[in-house]
Amino acid sequence: MIKSPLKNKTFKKLFTAQVISLIGTGITSIALALLAWDLAKENAGLVLGIAFALKMLAYVFFSPIITTISKKIPRKTWLISLDLLRAFTIIYFPFITEIWEIYLLLFLINLCSAGFTPIFQATISDIIKNEESYKKALSYSRLAYDLEQLLSPTLAALFLSFISFNELFILNAITFLTSAVIIYFTYVKNKQEEVSSFSFIEKVTFGVSSYLKTPRLKALFFLYISVALASSMMITNTVIYVTEYLNKDKNFTAIAMASAGLGSMIVALFLPKLLNKLEIRKVIFLGSFILSLGLLFSSLNPNTILFLLLWFFLGVGLSLIQVPAGFLVRISCKEEDSTNYFTANFSLSHLCWMIAYPLSGYMGVTYGLSTTFILFSFLCVSSTIIAYKIYPNPDKLELKHTHKEFFHYHENEESKHHGEGKTIKEENGHWHKEFTHKHKFVIDMHHRQWPN
Repeated sequence: MIKSPLKNKTFKKLFTAQVISLIGTGITSIALALLAWDLAKENAGLVLGIAFALKMLAYVFFSPIITTISKKIPRKTWLISLDLLRAFTIIYFPFITEIWEIYLLLFLINLCSAGFTPIFQATISDIIKNEESYKKALSYSRLAYDLEQLLSPTLAALFLSFISFNELFILNAITFLTSAVIIYFTYVKNKQEEVSSFSFIEKVTFGVSSYLKTPRLKALFFLYISVALASSMMITNTVIYVTEYLNKDKNFTAIAMASAGLGSMIVALFLPKLLNKLEIRKVIFLGSFILSLGLLFSSLNPNTILFLLLWFFLGVGLSLIQVPAGFLVRISCKEEDSTNYFTANFSLSHLCWMIAYPLSGYMGVTYGLSTTFILFSFLCVSSTIIAYKIYPNPDKLELKHTHKEFFHYHENEESKHHGEGKTIKEENGHWHKEFTHKHKFVIDMHHRQWPN
């Protein structure tokens, strides 16, 4: 039986903080839409489109920079500071009178999220050592995201029955403050940055370059393309399909998204046990195959029942890829490099969404939903084939490889080197002669290229 990660007090507190802040963020997304309508009226959609584009900009391009800076600050202090900054920024939203203020403050909040989320994910990876428990922790995290998407509109509607939408922003600020308090009373181990000869630019790009040099993670990146294509169609075009093709009220959109959420949650609940019996490689490719088929069948203008069924299976496909993703990142890096790798995963996955969202909207309006579904299904199949060719089979963790003569630094000279071929000792580092050995292989400061 898999030990529940909730028995780990540190994880339990951090997970609680995550759920509380997710609820606040979900409610704020509703309040933001109402604020945009209040300020821009019929141009509210354009305002929100620009706002979310700025969000992706922060996630994709600024996340590696921010997390590189964060390594000089204790993790606990960093997480609390970002929660407080988000809380005090969101408090200003009720006083916004100009559209440019929405852009500025949302960009600032998402900069904080770009620095918070990867560090938070790396912290969870560090505190849950048992692999089975960590898989279950990932499923809990996925459940939290799915429940937030399902419950936030309901909670927002409930609160709006007795408070104004501006007060929803205050509510979100309280959730961020609560999260900060929970983290303050949680033991979070600090990670010391290894002494290295890397320049600042090399440190910023280390995570992304290492991620893409790791075959299983490079394959995961192409599968994130499938995830982005499917989820972008669901998010941008569900309301259009519901109103124009099914001739139903736009409120039916919530039922369709709930169907997808249900599929995702069922997978998240049962996948940890299945991962002990099935190869992760097979699971994630099954997910991408389901997404490809789901998008293809969606082009056939399904009726209401089939449409809900297809959305359910799209939710299943999304979760089959996204739940194991964190585990693939974890086994592909050293513990001290986990922040870099989780940041790369965060940044590259959002790069896929940054491209897929506007593409799905533009294609849907210009060429119609059926054509867009067919095109996106083809792109899904293509990205899946590329990922399949890249992903090693079998995926061995230990690899035999040769080191050419090199010099490297260590903070602790006696405990952090291979011990083979050392010839010349210098301050904070040493030389190695060429040698061959075998161990769990990851891209790090000692292993810059994947062995052939």
